[in-house]
Amino acid sequence: MKLIGKFLTVNKRLVLFTFLSLCIQVIGTLGVPLLVAKLIDEGIVSGNSASVTWIGIEMLGMAIIGSIGAIIGSWLSAELAAKFGFEIRNSFFDKVQLLSIKDTEEFGTATLLTRMTNDVDNIQRMLVLFLQMILPAPIISIFAIIMTYLHSPKLAMIPLLSIIIYGGIATYLLKKGVPFSNQIQKNIDRVMVTLREFFNGITMIRAFDNQDYEEKRTNQTFEEYGNSMIRVNQIFAWLTPVAFLIMGVVFALIIWFGGVLIGFGEIEIGIVTAVIEYSMLTLAYLMMAAMVLVTLPQSLASLKRLEEVLGTNEEIKDYVLQSEGNLVAKSTDQVMVNYHKVTFSYDRATDPVLENIDFTILKGKTTAIVGGTGSGKSTVAKLLLRLSDVNAGSVVFDGIDIRNLSQADLRSRTSYVPQKAFLFSGTIESNLRMGKPDATTEELAKALDTAQATEFIASLKDGMDSFVAQGGDNFSGGQKQRLCIARALIKPADIYIFDDSFSALDYKTDVLLRQALKREMGEKTLLIVAQRLSTIQEADQIIVLDDGRIVGKGTHQELVNNNQTYQEFAASQGMIGKGEQ
Repeated sequence: MKLIGKFLTVNKRLVLFTFLSLCIQVIGTLGVPLLVAKLIDEGIVSGNSASVTWIGIEMLGMAIIGSIGAIIGSWLSAELAAKFGFEIRNSFFDKVQLLSIKDTEEFGTATLLTRMTNDVDNIQRMLVLFLQMILPAPIISIFAIIMTYLHSPKLAMIPLLSIIIYGGIATYLLKKGVPFSNQIQKNIDRVMVTLREFFNGITMIRAFDNQDYEEKRTNQTFEEYGNSMIRVNQIFAWLTPVAFLIMGVVFALIIWFGGVLIGFGEIEIGIVTAVIEYSMLTLAYLMMAAMVLVTLPQSLASLKRLEEVLGTNEEIKDYVLQSEGNLVAKSTDQVMVNYHKVTFSYDRATDPVLENIDFTILKGKTTAIVGGTGSGKSTVAKLLLRLSDVNAGSVVFDGIDIRNLSQADLRSRTSYVPQKAFLFSGTIESNLRMGKPDATTEELAKALDTAQATEFIASLKDGMDSFVAQGGDNFSGGQKQRLCIARALIKPADIYIFDDSFSALDYKTDVLLRQALKREMGEKTLLIVAQRLSTIQEADQIIVLDDGRIVGKGTHQELVNNNQTYQEFAASQGMIGKGEQ
């Protein structure tokens, strides 16, 4: 509830105007029964036609005032809900940007999508319904009881008891339905996960002829969601019939006791009519409120889920330097990055992914990292981007521990090509301009030429304006990888990181790309993570990893001559004969 409270506090002026408009609506609603009583007692009973006409005009005016209040209230309620959705989604988006990879993986992509869309929609809808149907109910109930009491304290007991009884029943049903409503949101998460896996993996499902199993699994997920919805609806289905039952009983009791009181001359017939209308209005609003309250547990569950993400403490934070003592001594001009005795492990891992990693990356040089699957190659690159923080040791960038650099500053000085090529929906040009929004046409063309992408783009009808589907799924793996490389090359950076970014390229393209990089990027600092030794054999320094440890450093020729692990890699890739090991 802190999230709602903070939002309402910040937008208190809009909240105040919304509340005032609702009060006008309530005045118009409650004023009509009072005028009806006056019409009967002063006009119809006495036969005063002038009073009937005048009171009729007053009733019309009161109805118009109530309608205007309702229209303004509806408009302001919708604006308040829309503003909440806009602000909370912005906050949610910003928060997710601050979360580490581990944090986002703990939540999961599917649940983050559900929280940002479905959960926010639930709260927006609840805000509108709360302001339009729930909030007026207690106001009308209180004023109706007070006005009934002023006319007849005895008759006031009937609507008062009906409100207490109905309120008690609604509260009991709400408490019973809350656990099922909470379960519904979890079921929606599972539905999202199942559907994402189905659509993303449809090729594999068909390849393995696994449609029957997937259909069974999907149907089971839908069935669990449907069962939760059915249980909730079964519980809250009692609200409407109970309300109509109480309304019928109240109507009969007011007529009965009202008739008795009229017979004793304690009240007039118009008062009975007004009390009936007040009671019916009160119960009608309470019934609408109770029907809307059915969605309240689900909305509260959604609110809790949003607060869970927004209240998460970021694993990686930007630290403000308090003194020069926090700065690592400036490196020499030749050193760009220094990994100093770095040890890193994921929380769920028993053994470190990297252990006692110690090497430097020199400015203007190419450093390569090779190793078997699971040796920690990509983790080394991601630590430089500070996608995770080291457990021990430090990563020093241009003389400063990266933990003492803001993440924005650090990443503005690095350019990265991911292991899994990913393009955003839009055009080829819009994807390239992510690296440098104000890049000239010549700069775009140069980057594409270096990445060996010019030829296939020229074959497209729209060239750089060609459409890119989500994830770049309308391009082959090699084409996506070349576009990702071009996007990284456009960005001005101190170091360019290639995380196994050549694996989807054929050998011919790989050779041409390496030659172009050497020609165009010869004075740049490069960090290349690779499995193909042919990709990095001309690197100035090669780091060999095995099981998270450095087992070799040197040039290609030095390692071929002296390092057994590297010799095994080279032999397995046909770069040296087994007899040369």
